[in-house]
Amino acid sequence: MAGAALVLLRPPLYTSTSVVLLPSAFSFSGETTARDVETQVRIARSHAVLDPAGQALRPSMSVRALNRNVTVTAPTPDVLEIVAEAVTPERARAISRAVTDAQVDYMSSSVSSLSNAQRAALTTRESELTSTLDAVRDEIESAADRRRSGTSARDDADATVLAQLTAQEATLILQLDEVKDRLAGIEPRAAATVIQEASPAERPTLVTWFTWAVLIGAVALTALASMALTVAGVRDRRLRYRDDLADALGRPVLASVRSRSARSAAGWVSLLSGHDPGPTEVWAFRQALHQITLHDPLRAGHPAARGSKPRRPLVLTVISFSGDSRGLAVGPQLATYAASTGLRTRLVTAQGDDSSAPLWAACARMEGQAVRPGLSVDSQVRPRTEADLTIAIAVTDRREPSLPVLPDEAVAVLAVSSGSATADELARAAVSLDDAGLRILGMIVADPDVTDRTTGRLLQPERAQEVSLPTRLTGVGVHAPAASTRRRQG
Repeated sequence: MAGAALVLLRPPLYTSTSVVLLPSAFSFSGETTARDVETQVRIARSHAVLDPAGQALRPSMSVRALNRNVTVTAPTPDVLEIVAEAVTPERARAISRAVTDAQVDYMSSSVSSLSNAQRAALTTRESELTSTLDAVRDEIESAADRRRSGTSARDDADATVLAQLTAQEATLILQLDEVKDRLAGIEPRAAATVIQEASPAERPTLVTWFTWAVLIGAVALTALASMALTVAGVRDRRLRYRDDLADALGRPVLASVRSRSARSAAGWVSLLSGHDPGPTEVWAFRQALHQITLHDPLRAGHPAARGSKPRRPLVLTVISFSGDSRGLAVGPQLATYAASTGLRTRLVTAQGDDSSAPLWAACARMEGQAVRPGLSVDSQVRPRTEADLTIAIAVTDRREPSLPVLPDEAVAVLAVSSGSATADELARAAVSLDDAGLRILGMIVADPDVTDRTTGRLLQPERAQEVSLPTRLTGVGVHAPAASTRRRQG
């Protein structure tokens, strides 16, 4: 979305390209030298070129604006490529043409200035050589006159001087001729020429631009999201694995189930009256009830229950944390399962909060009537009841947990969803339960993490005595019975 918005706010600009051929580079002496390409690019982007170009445009542009809209590159040492950008194709082509003309004019004036300077230097040199030659010729005539008149007492010395002056005269004549030849050979040098006029302005299609912008935005968002999730994961202290949850509470995980949380009172009514647990859920709750009742089956008709004496009804308190709707659903699901097995089950809304208001409203609507065969709903725990199993639902605060007054024979399980509680919150809840005199049998984990390969059935001291079996790289080590245990079983 950010990439698409950027394209809408700043659509791609039209570009027009011109190509300029630079003149040959000469030294002051007239010899060809290597050109500094970076210098030529900087000259093309300098105030000396862009200011005349901006003044030639209508409306005019400042040097700063042209620097933003013009790109100059040198594909080869002798060629400058000038690319101009603008919102409209006509403006892009006008900018490219103006900058190109300004560059050609600047290079032409530079070449002309160099030719004039060379001509002036050679003329000065010619004058100096002519003066020197005239002086040497005067000395030659004087020495020759002395020898002819015989007035010189040092005839041999004059002959030697005359020979030297004659040689110097010849050298000066050669140098003067060379300077005259160079003056005659100076011609106006070729200036910079435009080998490609400003091309018709074009721009990428909006579809292509949108596609690239969206892809770049998606990649950027993925990178930022990955960084944010990594940082959040490092700082997140919530427990996601069943072994970690069991270690924090100091009690084993009795079962792991998929929650059937509802958001409205009508959804909770539908869950309590018509929920049919699947085979996985049935087996999980069945194992949990076996452990809660110390392996004494409660449901009517169970083979182990035939002929057994009646027992005192069991009061089970299912405690969840505020804001954990998935953990809150464990109590009603357990009640519907217990009723489906033939147990006379009573669901009691003992303590709630704002997050559990829809469930409390649904229970208040159905209070005093049979929700389904074997299941009834009440708002308080009654000392005398015909129910075989009373499930009291209590929602407690995470920071300051508190519990309602419950019978002395009540036992408790903690219903927690994966990734919803920290070790500190579990510890505070355990202390509160212990202060209330409730015996904590364990916990039921709702919606365990899909990557969780732990069970939570063994606490850390027990797991330390186990031998880890090999496992796949994507999994977590699975504990096997110790060798001594296997030998006893064998």
